[in-house]
Amino acid sequence: MRLRSAPTAGNHEGQVGFVSRRKTVSSGILAALLAAAALGAQEPNRPEAAKKAEDLRYSVKVKTDSRWGTLEIWSWIAAFFAAIHLVGFLAAVPLFVFSYTKTYGGGWLLSAALGALAGGFVYSLFNVLLHVPWPTPLIVSLIS
Repeated sequence: MRLRSAPTAGNHEGQVGFVSRRKTVSSGILAALLAAAALGAQEPNRPEAAKKAEDLRYSVKVKTDSRWGTLEIWSWIAAFFAAIHLVGFLAAVPLFVFSYTKTYGGGWLLSAALGALAGGFVYSLFNVLLHVPWPTPLIVSLIS
């Protein structure tokens, strides 16, 4: 059995954090460069488009003095947390997206497609790529 020596100043063996920090910094620099390029690619003098956008902004009437809107939002959040606890995160996300989209005017096809996309994204990110250990949902523990 051969023991490895501790990493020294010139030896990067075993330093996992060194590589991941370098990747994080390089991806951050890349994102900043892409954002700067996108800002530079926009046309600087477009007064007619700015006027149209300003006219649209002031033509939309939004009721902001209602407390029912805040209660409605918190109710959706509480229902999402309850669904996560009851059926688990992987099942709660597509159910939430489907029900939210369907409630606020989406058709059956759009709601189902957005729910499937959200569920697929969450599954592939957290289950496949990150290997998150999920707690047992309440409904599963009650059945077993």
